Amino acid sequence: MKDKFLNSGKKAAGAGAMIVAALLIGAILVILSGNSPIEAYSTIISGAFGSKQRLSELFVKMIPLTIMAYGVSIAYKAQLWNIGADGQFTMGAIASMAVGIYLDLPAFIIIPISVLSAMIAGALWSGLAGWLKTKFNANEVITTLMLNYIATYFLAFLVYGPMMDPNGELAQSEILRDPLKIPLLFSNLRIHGGIIIMLLIIIMMFFFWKTTLGYKIDLIGQGEKVSTYAGVNVKKTVIITMMISGALAGLAGWNEAYGVQYRLLEGISSGYGDLAVVIALLGELNPLGIVVSAFFFSILKVGGASMQRMTNVPYSIVDVIQGLIIIFVIARTAFKITPIKEWIGRRKNNVK
Repeated sequence: MKDKFLNSGKKAAGAGAMIVAALLIGAILVILSGNSPIEAYSTIISGAFGSKQRLSELFVKMIPLTIMAYGVSIAYKAQLWNIGADGQFTMGAIASMAVGIYLDLPAFIIIPISVLSAMIAGALWSGLAGWLKTKFNANEVITTLMLNYIATYFLAFLVYGPMMDPNGELAQSEILRDPLKIPLLFSNLRIHGGIIIMLLIIIMMFFFWKTTLGYKIDLIGQGEKVSTYAGVNVKKTVIITMMISGALAGLAGWNEAYGVQYRLLEGISSGYGDLAVVIALLGELNPLGIVVSAFFFSILKVGGASMQRMTNVPYSIVDVIQGLIIIFVIARTAFKITPIKEWIGRRKNNVK
């Protein structure tokens, strides 16, 4: 137990060090642009926590990021690189909005159907990549990435064509009926009931890895030979894993469509899928680590927008910080594959 806590502490310290390093390099860039890093970072903090409205926005951003990061982490545990969360999010939003717009049924029937349709759409979109991997050994990084583009262009086709609001001129669908919208927690804030779903997903993830399926997924991540020897049907579990990963991204799409936008529009995913990948990796695929990481990136997104409005520092500084964290995460992964101690040991043996 002591070793477990010590290991968790080391991982948390490593993640914190990467964030600090990224912020320090970001501060240097702010200075080079002729601005004060203290002012820039204090504006980010005040922009995220300075009022009830800003704090509300922080959680509005955190909800889909957390849900998608958990989905991505499930795939990554099995060494499956799901880069297509944006596409799965988009397909989930499309499917759920189609249900909300075209089915003339009471809200208490539409809402659960829309949730299921979003999760099924995301699961099938991700499951397709899993099937291609098991059937043709297609690289899931490439297939999930390509499926992102297909989903994006399919959304554009719909909002400019069949699902375009007939009463408007913008590339967007009709707005949802009021009874279908996720209720707001406070009348003057944008934070909505989707946060309850996020909390339920967080609780679920703390128990998921103790289930039989969670054990099988974790076992696949340790190697195909190991999992096969343990009696795991690898191909079946790979497809199921990808489908669960995509289902959570689709659920996040439903959340955005029914809780924030209330309609389909271009760019509805807002790049959440790319951030979800970073959040999952920075959080070490740990349920608690992912929550903390999602909270940090939500601060950057909400506070960065305020920084751009209130100072001369461009929002691109936030993008640079995010990019640096990605680089540090990749670098740390590389060092895990070939630890420095092992490298030194091999050098000593070669000298002898």
